[in-house]
Amino acid sequence: MSMTANTPPNLRTSQRKDGVIGLWGRMFYRDPDAYEAWLRERDMIIITAALMRLSERQLNRLGMSHGTLALDVEDLTRQAQRNERLTADILQLVASDDSYKAIAAE
Repeated sequence: MSMTANTPPNLRTSQRKDGVIGLWGRMFYRDPDAYEAWLRERDMIIITAALMRLSERQLNRLGMSHGTLALDVEDLTRQAQRNERLTADILQLVASDDSYKAIAAE
């Protein structure tokens, strides 16, 4: 059953999906970089809180532990950022060299 039938029309068509907290973040952090940093920090807190709900056995299956959960989330973040930079470098390399374009097309 969809909840959009019960939602008032002005909220149903709204482009904002993050509610009051997102509005507060956009107003408080007017600088885009500061707002992005705030979003990143908020997301890490939410991810850590979600992982804290798992049992120790479940965390062990993911290679984590309750004792080092904050450090594990930081490591995951650093790994994702490193992969993002590596992907951007590879795409730039492929875009700049014609010999790689032929390989990428295959």
